[in-house]
Amino acid sequence: MSTPAPPTNFQSWLDYAVATMDARGAYLDRLFSEEGTPSQDDIRAAAEEELDHLKKKAVMPWISILENWQIALSKRLSRSAADIVEDNLLAADFSNDSVHVQFKDGSDLTFRRAFYLGETPADGAIHRVAVFTEQCGYHEFWIGPGDQISATSISGASYKST
Repeated sequence: MSTPAPPTNFQSWLDYAVATMDARGAYLDRLFSEEGTPSQDDIRAAAEEELDHLKKKAVMPWISILENWQIALSKRLSRSAADIVEDNLLAADFSNDSVHVQFKDGSDLTFRRAFYLGETPADGAIHRVAVFTEQCGYHEFWIGPGDQISATSISGASYKST
């Protein structure tokens, strides 16, 4: 059986379902229990906003990385977490530093105009780190006991970031 096309003016059946959803139940659940009960239109608009956010994350996977690391990015960049998620990273957030990842199996990666966040304690556990680059996107890695990650400044000095 083939999937029927969604109704005219809708990109998908999910768009149609959210746009025409019956919000009465959600409205009635809140009618006597909340002050300032949202209208059915407000509830439907909130569902559409959630769907739009999910679509954006599907098309732009780096949004999830920004959301996951927004607090650490905010501390490092001295910008609000909300601004970072909303406006993305800016060219001014990057220096000429490079990040080098060396995996236990011998494979390695080098990112230019990049920095990384995450702890890499020497306790033998596996830790998550994120590498943020100006031109090559944002990447998450699991760094294990035999792996190494380091950053090198333009002057050639290496450092470990936490």
